[in-house]
Amino acid sequence: MRKIFIVSVFLFLSLNVVSAGNHQDLPKALNLSDLVQEALDNNPGLEAAVQRVLSAERVIPQAGSLPDPKITLGLMNLPVNSFAFNQEPMTGKQISIMQMFPFPGKLSLSTEMAEYEAAAVKYQQQEMRNQIVLMVKRTYYELYAVDRALETVQKNKDLLGQLVQVAEIKYATGSGLQQDVLRAQVEFSKLEDDLIMWQQKRIPVVAKLNAILNRPAGTPIGTTLPDLELSENAGSTISPEDIENQRPLILAWKEKLGKSDTAIELARKDTWPNIAVGMGYSQRNDLKNGAKMFDFFSVSVTLDIPLFYKRKQAQKIAEKRLDFEAARADYRNVLNGILAEAESQKAELERNRKRIDLYKGGILLQAEQSLESAQAGYRVGKVDFLNVVDNWMRLLNYELQYHFALSDYHKALASYDFAAGIDVDAAKVLQGQ
Repeated sequence: MRKIFIVSVFLFLSLNVVSAGNHQDLPKALNLSDLVQEALDNNPGLEAAVQRVLSAERVIPQAGSLPDPKITLGLMNLPVNSFAFNQEPMTGKQISIMQMFPFPGKLSLSTEMAEYEAAAVKYQQQEMRNQIVLMVKRTYYELYAVDRALETVQKNKDLLGQLVQVAEIKYATGSGLQQDVLRAQVEFSKLEDDLIMWQQKRIPVVAKLNAILNRPAGTPIGTTLPDLELSENAGSTISPEDIENQRPLILAWKEKLGKSDTAIELARKDTWPNIAVGMGYSQRNDLKNGAKMFDFFSVSVTLDIPLFYKRKQAQKIAEKRLDFEAARADYRNVLNGILAEAESQKAELERNRKRIDLYKGGILLQAEQSLESAQAGYRVGKVDFLNVVDNWMRLLNYELQYHFALSDYHKALASYDFAAGIDVDAAKVLQGQ
């Protein structure tokens, strides 16, 4: 009878734990798409990138404009003995205007360079946008792992709290061992410490997410969804050529290469002279002796002479060619790094997919069966108390590892999408994708 009573107490308490877990009100879950959109709307780094794009676009009309004309006002041949305007026939008041015209083709090349730069800045802004989406996703999935750890530890703690009571009842009735009670109490205290540890680990993750969202660091954050799903088309094969043609950072470097190549052509144009055209008008007073003085009109054309071509223009052409070669080498280096990162994240994605399949299709099922077997053996007195505790905690720890694998999988997926330049519209970001 005593044995039946103890078993009944254990089963009753276990059912209470399960029932409490099923009916507990869950905190409001975070919505990943809302977080992404909020970050894109409020992140100051992205706002700065947008302003840089607008600034670069304002440079384009400036680059294609003529230099400002110069107006000169002066006095010509004024005698110093009297400072009279009617004493000498060559004395006059002069106004002139001069406009410099760059050699044909220079303004169009300058405009082209400004357009390349504006396009590069635009792609950099897109790169920043994708980076913010990546940061939100990775932080969300990091928070997911912490939340699942808190839930798992709390389940362990609730379970052990009940099992401690069972062990104490069995010990008090003489059918249990004191070491069972002590072991259960030690495990219970350890879980309390683990709970505190995960609560503290959640604080910096929340602060990081708030920073991305441009919120105060202490703003409360709800819990993540209790489960994530695998994406069907995740990590689909993307060729290096596709990445080269769609990753914003690479496209920005292509624009920089175009700008650098155009700079060579502009340097070659500098070997041809700019032309400055001037016009002047001189007003003269009639002389004191009654002689009538007519006003003067003058025109001038000024040419630049590349007299120091070998030391100046030729060196500038060589400089721009070297700049282009350096930019091309930098481009290849960036491209290689991005392609390597994409392959690395793809391998990480596949590794975690296999981990998830292993836990979901094998380990978790085996752990559940092991627990059921231990419970059945405990009911008939063939399995001791600690064996049941060990099997139950092992199952919950495997569940935790499963959620960690899910978190790592989705972080790798987000990093792969970023490395490959996959542009996911914020409004279409789905939970767990």
